[in-house]
Amino acid sequence: MVTALTNVNSFGVQNFTRDFNNYVKESINLREPSISLPISCKKTILVAWKDISHLEAISNYTMFYFNNGKKLLVSRTLKDFLAKLDAELFVRVHKSFAINLNYLTQFDVKEEMFVQLKDGKKISVSRRKKKDFLEKTKTFLGNLEFC
Repeated sequence: MVTALTNVNSFGVQNFTRDFNNYVKESINLREPSISLPISCKKTILVAWKDISHLEAISNYTMFYFNNGKKLLVSRTLKDFLAKLDAELFVRVHKSFAINLNYLTQFDVKEEMFVQLKDGKKISVSRRKKKDFLEKTKTFLGNLEFC
């Protein structure tokens, strides 16, 4: 985990800010639901909910993964961000992960206990989060029968 933090920090806030601001300008319509992410002491960026594929907790930091393959490390907890995001759209599937249900392609909660996202990433579903995940998935997808 420490190497991941070092790699992200070594990238540099200025380079990331310039590239990411271009991405944000292209992707955000002011009418879309969005979240403000602090990237330095006095700078924040707006990111549309639809562009976030999943979130990962790394100690007191949260790694945001976006649909374009980029990621951003923010110094707040996953719990803080989940309170600001739509609870019907973002589901915590594990102590360390929350997913955007729009990016869900496959899941198994009987044998392997995982979810798979559009980018191919597999994330474990914990036993404690299974019930909440199934309820929110049924609501999101409609009342389909799950085996």
